[in-house]
Amino acid sequence: MSDPKVPTPNAGDRIILPNRRRSEARKITWRPPHNVDAPETTIHVTIGYADDGLRPVEIFYDAGYRSGSDRATEIADLCITFSVFIQHEGVTIDSLMRSLAQEKDARSGSMEFGSTVGLLLDQLNTPPAWAEEVSKHMGASQ
Repeated sequence: MSDPKVPTPNAGDRIILPNRRRSEARKITWRPPHNVDAPETTIHVTIGYADDGLRPVEIFYDAGYRSGSDRATEIADLCITFSVFIQHEGVTIDSLMRSLAQEKDARSGSMEFGSTVGLLLDQLNTPPAWAEEVSKHMGASQ
């Protein structure tokens, strides 16, 4: 009988992060789009950036769900997983986001990510507050 395992390509090399890097704390709100009665949850995350100050290289869960709860552990693990993914060459946030489920928000009618997975990736895809200033500085030095 043949081996049922199919080899999968490896991600590119993992980048080495400097010991100190710029980061941004964010307070985001989440309410499942399909449930009009769901309470809004505030989630706190911190996003770390590469030397350029613009490319996210990690995300950490800080607070939002009851400490020690399954949900807090799940969100923390998702953040670690995303951090490892995006620290490998060839893995992009956009590529991760493309396949995620989106649902029509029952309150607004707009299309939203169906879970906190999309919410967290969307935060990684959102530029930091200082992005415009860094871009101006980079343009002036060229």
